[in-house]
Amino acid sequence: MNVSAREKRFLIAGAAVSALVLGWYLVGSLLPSGSDLANTVELKKRMLLKQKETLQQEEAFRGRVSLYQERLQQTRGRILPGDNPSIASAELQRVLSDLAAAAGVEITQKNIQKEQKLQDDLVKISVRIDTNCSPLQLVQFMSAIENYDKYLTLDELAVNGFRIQRRFEIRPSMTVSGIIAVPPGQGEEKTADEKQSAR
Repeated sequence: MNVSAREKRFLIAGAAVSALVLGWYLVGSLLPSGSDLANTVELKKRMLLKQKETLQQEEAFRGRVSLYQERLQQTRGRILPGDNPSIASAELQRVLSDLAAAAGVEITQKNIQKEQKLQDDLVKISVRIDTNCSPLQLVQFMSAIENYDKYLTLDELAVNGFRIQRRFEIRPSMTVSGIIAVPPGQGEEKTADEKQSAR
């Protein structure tokens, strides 16, 4: 088939126009649009502003951290001394005996309760005591427990009362607890021992 010179020019011009249209379409699809670029730039600006605000608040956060560390040290100063639950339980018994003697309360029986792991390296130790006292002495004893310089809690209180020869007597039974800090390794060993004893 013979193609005239005029038809050749027409075919070449058509191919060039087709190539230009195809090139324009490919370039337009590969390059992001101006609105997409504007949205991306705006999003990056917002992110940078937030990061700048966070950096400006760094000193405030450092101040808070130091305040929380100071509070933690004050709170840790109120836990019972020692890191052995058995020794701490004996110390708690001694403290309760001293407080009871100061309030005029007679302790008739003391029982060490099983310690409980709370969180991290904290262990709760408890002592159950049976007493013989008047209501006023009980109030003074409970007040002494609450005002003790270490953190003590009265977990349980049961009061049995009865009348003996025209006077009223009570026999309170209570569980008092304190908290100690144990070394991290000791708390994990305790948990492993508890798992074995549970089997």
